[in-house]
Order: sequence, then structure tokens, then C-alpha cells
Amino acid sequence: MKHLRRAIVLLFVSACIAPLAMGQVTLKVKIQSTPMERQLLFAKLNERAATHHIQFVLVESGFDYRVAYGVAGPVMTPYGPAAASASVTKVFDPSGAELFTFARDGRWTPDAAANATAKEIIKRIRRLRGI
Repeated sequence: MKHLRRAIVLLFVSACIAPLAMGQVTLKVKIQSTPMERQLLFAKLNERAATHHIQFVLVESGFDYRVAYGVAGPVMTPYGPAAASASVTKVFDPSGAELFTFARDGRWTPDAAANATAKEIIKRIRRLRGI
């Protein structure tokens, strides 16, 4: 009984410490977009990736991934927005080969479109890298 109790305590302690022992992964990205959209997507990428121990660094050369990102809408009318924001994203490797592409429609603000895009990029990069 005494050994079982010690084994349970050791298992519990190691399970609590294991996430802290994971190293931080730093990924260099080049985001091709307007300056405002670039900063918004970059902020959302780092905000969403923090829980997965990933940090993104914005670079112009020597990147791990090149992200082509654009947002359209909503169109403002005198009565308010006429349509939701939509974003289109393509992600390439350093050699220029397209890794994946996707669109996120139906977001009411560019901030929401960037948030949905960041989540999808992180999900797919984690799947590609096995992290």
C-alpha cells in the first residue's frame, strides 16, 4: 500500500511538471498583407499559440512559413454593415510550395476574421510538425 501511494504521488507530480518541461517552439513567419492586417494577424497568432508553447517571430527573409492573407468586407452602408468579413489565407514553405489554403467567411469584424485565421494556421502547423 505504501509503494502504491508513492507511485501515485510520483505520477501526479510528474504529470503536473511535464507541461512546464516542454520547450518553446519559435517559428519565423513572413505575412504578406496590408500593414494593419499583418499586425492584427501576427498579434492573434502569438495570442493563440501561447497555450501550445509556440511563438511567432515576424521576419522578411529566412522564414519558416510565408502567409498570404487578405480580408474583405464588411461593406458599410448608411444602415450598418451589409455583409460579414471574409478572409482568404495561403501558407507556403520557404521554397514557395503551397502547404495549405483556406477561407474563413461570416466573421463580422476583421478582428474576428484574424482570430479564426490564426486558430486555423496554428492547428494546421501543429499537425504538419507533429507538435
